[in-house]
Amino acid sequence: MLDILLMEDDTDLASVLRDVLESRGFTVTISASATEAFAAIKTKKFDLLITDIIVQKNRKSIPDGGISLISKLRGPLGWELQPWMKTMPIIAISGAIHNQGMSNLLTISRDLGADLTLAKPIEIDALIHAINLLTRKTI
Repeated sequence: MLDILLMEDDTDLASVLRDVLESRGFTVTISASATEAFAAIKTKKFDLLITDIIVQKNRKSIPDGGISLISKLRGPLGWELQPWMKTMPIIAISGAIHNQGMSNLLTISRDLGADLTLAKPIEIDALIHAINLLTRKTI
């Protein structure tokens, strides 16, 4: 059974993704921000991270999203991390790429260290394929 950390601020989408993934045999922990996700990572070993790129509060983007989380996990200041944290597979997701001036968010995420990226709306089969590809496990 794979333990997945899902960082998604849209509670409805997070619930749907959790339900679908858990119905496929995964265990899913949800966090609403990079700060929450990083705290969870410090207390539990996850097999995979799925992270939203843009996090909003009161309809405004805040700097506590996937970009900062990926940077913490893959950046040069990773000395405080356990080895598994630095190599945990990361799938970055975003719907903001459809907005003017934001089309390069998934490319930036890959450049920072995300292993795979998916645009929202998420196709479940594509997400399951990405998870299986990155974890080399089939469920």
